[in-house]
Amino acid sequence: MRDPAASSPAHAPEAVRTLAATPARSLAHPAYRSDIDGLRALGVLLVLVFHAFPRTLPGGFIGVDIFFVVSGYLISTIVFGNLENDSFSLGEFYARRVRRIFPALAIVLATGLLLGWFLLFVDELQQLGLHVAAGAGFVSNLLLWSEAGYFDSDATAKPFLHLWSLGIEEQFYIFWPLLMVLVWKRKYNFLAITLVIAIASFAANVLTIQSDPVAAFYSPWSRFWQLMAGGILAYLALHSPNRLRINANWQAAVGLVMIALALGLLNKKAAFPGWWALLPTIGTCLIIAAGSSASVNRKFLSSRLMVGIGLISYPLYLWHWLLLSFAWIAHGKTPPAGVRWALVIASFLLAYLSYRFVEKRIRAAGRRMAMALVGAMLALAGLGLLAYSGLISPRNNSQDIGAILEALHDRNYSEGLAKTNFAGAEVSSITAAERTVLFIGDSHLEQYAPRVVQLLKSNPEKYSSALFLTDPGCAPVPGSAQTNPHHRQRCKVFRGQLAELVLRPEIDAVFIAAAWNLYFLQSSPQASEKLDLDFELKNLQRFIASIVPHKPVYVLLDNPRGWQFEPRHFFAGSRLTGVAVKPFQKQVTLDKDQDALRLRLAGAVLATGAQLIDPVEYLCVNKQCPVVTADGKPIYSDDNHYRPFYVRENATFIDVALEK
Repeated sequence: MRDPAASSPAHAPEAVRTLAATPARSLAHPAYRSDIDGLRALGVLLVLVFHAFPRTLPGGFIGVDIFFVVSGYLISTIVFGNLENDSFSLGEFYARRVRRIFPALAIVLATGLLLGWFLLFVDELQQLGLHVAAGAGFVSNLLLWSEAGYFDSDATAKPFLHLWSLGIEEQFYIFWPLLMVLVWKRKYNFLAITLVIAIASFAANVLTIQSDPVAAFYSPWSRFWQLMAGGILAYLALHSPNRLRINANWQAAVGLVMIALALGLLNKKAAFPGWWALLPTIGTCLIIAAGSSASVNRKFLSSRLMVGIGLISYPLYLWHWLLLSFAWIAHGKTPPAGVRWALVIASFLLAYLSYRFVEKRIRAAGRRMAMALVGAMLALAGLGLLAYSGLISPRNNSQDIGAILEALHDRNYSEGLAKTNFAGAEVSSITAAERTVLFIGDSHLEQYAPRVVQLLKSNPEKYSSALFLTDPGCAPVPGSAQTNPHHRQRCKVFRGQLAELVLRPEIDAVFIAAAWNLYFLQSSPQASEKLDLDFELKNLQRFIASIVPHKPVYVLLDNPRGWQFEPRHFFAGSRLTGVAVKPFQKQVTLDKDQDALRLRLAGAVLATGAQLIDPVEYLCVNKQCPVVTADGKPIYSDDNHYRPFYVRENATFIDVALEK
């Protein structure tokens, strides 16, 4: 996200440290540099191509990192320069931010709410409403951070996903000027404070990228260093400009090469930001430091086309993802390339109109306009919360649709379990008889917890106590190569814990279950690109065989999965015209690949002496597996997880592991 903070383009002087003369107590702005608008254009174009055509530019997400550096540089230049000129006013600073950030954002949020009412279902509109409120409050990054998890909805279904970067920038805009005013009054060193915060923030980024990559991505603390890099640049430009430029042409060229390297080397699987983020961050710093006279800056970034795109980069960033996301939602999958091209063109048109007829007119307004914009943003936040609470109903809101949608959120598997600590590991537990069974696995094990809870509560003397050590997305086998790329460190810790716990004397039996169809089928999106099934099966056998001599081991095979089980596929019609529940299959033939894997797994498990449990034998008749109950109630919450009510009533096959 860029901060549209530069003064209006003209043939202003080059010197970065020059601040335009303005009346007393009115903020001065840095001299205009057309190449910085070109940098904004480069950033937004990279993000736009990445979102519209991800295979074309898989590393295009680094465009946001360019925005961060540019924003940190411009804002810090304004703050540092005006403080030193004794012309800084917090009120005027925030009023200007409001007049420049709020108008386009308010229009996009309102448009998103309207499109949401027209296209979305009840549950989707509720989530959208919460995201509108978060976007209006500039905390989208914190909301997305809290939502991230195994059962989080797909990114393409979040029309305001891109506001995470705006949230980080706005949090910086609030925090940074306040800190700098304090530093100025106490006569501390600007540069030293900026360096300390930048180093601490970068350290937080590097230290969390493996253990908690979601936090590293969304947390302002692990991202501020990129804005601080711009701040350091701004301070040096104001006080020691000669230190910034050694060879302007080479600096700018190297900076552009570093950005190009990041584009070529990175994709969504990279541990980003982490150390990788240094490439676009330092690259952008080098380009800015080179000055507008450098060849790359003068000939490429200052070209009429790049400057023109840079001027509309902020609304272009806001519009493009909103349109693409709603197109994905309406189409149910990635729209055709022609549609995406049309949406890109529409984004440019809307961005120009927003800039020409809204942004430019409001920028020159006074504080009353700023107050009105704050009121409008509060109103949008209120509408978002009304939608989130269900008080605003979408157009597609029939009773039949509601019954199907209910299934999509029916995943409360942990009800009745208590969080506790066992031998240093966080587990969920329920106590019954003295014998204890340790359940290890992922979400495909968690889904059976409702049956365990029901048994133990109904007859605690008959059944054993249960401990659940689970981690969604992690195969419960030490040494497995099947690791969620976003949670490598977490899976490593989980596997280390289960390897220790299974042999503890307090554990009387071990129950293992997982989404084997997701880990061990090459066609699965969860499987590693270098899946070696023979290796994985031998590894599983070794693990089971290490436990069997000491205590009983029960291994549960996977349940059937596939798009036919997904409740969202029970709808007919189009979101654009109207949606209704259609007649759907009540049974689905077990997939051949899943059946073949089932047989191979069964052979591997039985060879160890463990007890095998196969859900297919209990729930499917002649390999015809149920999709709904006899009265038409969906039994899956998505394409691979059972609903709690179905497990309680039908997963009787796991009872044997709990019997004394």
